[in-house]
Amino acid sequence: MNIHNEDSDMKIVGSSKLTKEEGFDVIQLVEETKLQRFNGNSAKAKSLGANIVSAFSYKAAPEELLQLAKEHDVEVTQEVLLQMKILTVFSAEYCIDNFLPSPMLSTVAVGELYDVLEKVSPDFYEELSKSTAFSFYYLCLKDDCKEEDVCIGEQFACACGRKGDSAYEKLGKDLHNINVIVFKKAIQAFAFV
Repeated sequence: MNIHNEDSDMKIVGSSKLTKEEGFDVIQLVEETKLQRFNGNSAKAKSLGANIVSAFSYKAAPEELLQLAKEHDVEVTQEVLLQMKILTVFSAEYCIDNFLPSPMLSTVAVGELYDVLEKVSPDFYEELSKSTAFSFYYLCLKDDCKEEDVCIGEQFACACGRKGDSAYEKLGKDLHNINVIVFKKAIQAFAFV
């Protein structure tokens, strides 16, 4: 055997199998999937994802959203409304990821959220898929970031083309905080076990 062609220590490129030591346990995943299905959590997560879409699938801004913007002296243009809706989707995903009892259930809920959104509001879904705002909002969640909601408000102002405008920053911060309260209550109402 030619020692220059020895490849016993080489990994196979493209191999997607992870060992238990590398952090993925297929048996555990199957067991959790089964448990969550039989205890009703999977159905609840799917229902949550579908129902939460009503919070941002509207065509015209709801009165309470207009009132919130007015309190911050922000005119609700089409672009501002789009950014408010995008921030609301981010807030929903943030809550689903942080307040559901398992990552698997979060994945089910978020998947259903996007499936339903694509059906009921394809234009907004398309805008959302092109937006870079989520990337900047997620950067606000890093450990070394200042207060998350302050950073999210700053990013909201940037997304609206109003970087450094304190009215837009405060609106983004307050909208996210209100959304978190509302979505957290909605999640609690599903009584996951």
